[in-house]
Amino acid sequence: MTISSDFPNAPLAGRWYGAALANAIAGEDLDPVNNDIIANFNGAIGLPDCIAGSSFYYGLDNNAPPTTIDFLNTFMHEVAHGLGFQNFANEANGSLPLGQADVYMANTRDLNIDLQWDQLNAAQIVSSAISNGRVVWTGPEVTANQRLSLGAFEGVRLTGNVSREIVFGTASFGALPSAATLNGNIVAAVDADGSPDPSDACGPLTNVVTGLVVLANRGTCGFAVKAANAQAAGARSLLIANNVVGAGAIGLGGADPNVTIATIGISLEDGAAIRAGLPGVGVEYFTDPARRAGTEEGLVRVFAPTVVALGSSISHFDTTATPNLLMEPAITPTLRASRNLDLTPSLMQDIGWSLEPVVLGRCDTTVPGALDNGELLLPGLEGCVTEAGGRPLLYGNCVARLARGYEDAGLLTRRQRVSLESCGRVNAINATR
Repeated sequence: MTISSDFPNAPLAGRWYGAALANAIAGEDLDPVNNDIIANFNGAIGLPDCIAGSSFYYGLDNNAPPTTIDFLNTFMHEVAHGLGFQNFANEANGSLPLGQADVYMANTRDLNIDLQWDQLNAAQIVSSAISNGRVVWTGPEVTANQRLSLGAFEGVRLTGNVSREIVFGTASFGALPSAATLNGNIVAAVDADGSPDPSDACGPLTNVVTGLVVLANRGTCGFAVKAANAQAAGARSLLIANNVVGAGAIGLGGADPNVTIATIGISLEDGAAIRAGLPGVGVEYFTDPARRAGTEEGLVRVFAPTVVALGSSISHFDTTATPNLLMEPAITPTLRASRNLDLTPSLMQDIGWSLEPVVLGRCDTTVPGALDNGELLLPGLEGCVTEAGGRPLLYGNCVARLARGYEDAGLLTRRQRVSLESCGRVNAINATR
């Protein structure tokens, strides 16, 4: 992909734009020699050395069978990157192409230092890129429409002698954290495995932890080993505190199918605060309907894991979003890109794209092809064609019913509803001539 700046009609001066977006805004092909987007997909999936046992599902209905990967979701994800869902910074060293920031960075903010990413120096970019939970998207469309795509906020807070909400990372093993799996009084792990840290849970625990939430330190052994030791001692769940100052909460890799307790990663600082408050500190998982999952301080989080993943860090929504979003780092089975693109169209508008209105036959509506909740309008209209079965009156009635339903849901204005309804009836009348 090529990048351009300061082209005709560019909304922001001195900021890079990806080729497709730059060409759309400029109204011309700024680089006729190169393609706007080049996407390569691996057809070897399923071979022993490439996600063995899986394959791409090429249907367009998002009904991928188990063990298959929905190609449509994958394709839409990658095309969104090509359309501008990415920055051009190197998060590992903070470098920028020719020292210049981009439009994506202009909409990205570090909450710790309260600056947009296009205002950060190289060292600040490196630090911000691993600030899990503290990097957010500030574009107005995503911010306004988050409530339509995201569920209620779910979080973790400390209670008792230490009372505050904390940022956490989830584990790739064991139960998911929930109100049922992560709550109770906290006790620090004590083991006798001979390692320098007697609270790393790398050996059998020697203190009483039955029914309690165990706090262990990172280091010496794998995360799943710590969880297995805590579970064997009767722990209800496990907190693993980072061992790096200022590195924040950590995601926990590893695997052990026998681990069934919930385990989360927390920051070194939160771990130290808990220890200082013991005994008398508890933890609870909670739901707050007034906030949205995957947000921080009212803004949608972007992916900023504590270890930089080039190509993934920052250029995705965060994995704490619920329901899952198309532009999280990994494609998940719950995505339905054939019908709904969640917050992706909103972000596209934030960086400069305009949404094309739907055209029914020869009738131009004022309704964008993607609604504020990410729902694509055309699948519903195609459903009206199927429902009508060639009967124009039924088609017009179906479109009207669809339009009114969208208006009732707050997804269309009255003017837009009338426009869609009218075009539906005009298209139905033309079909009889």
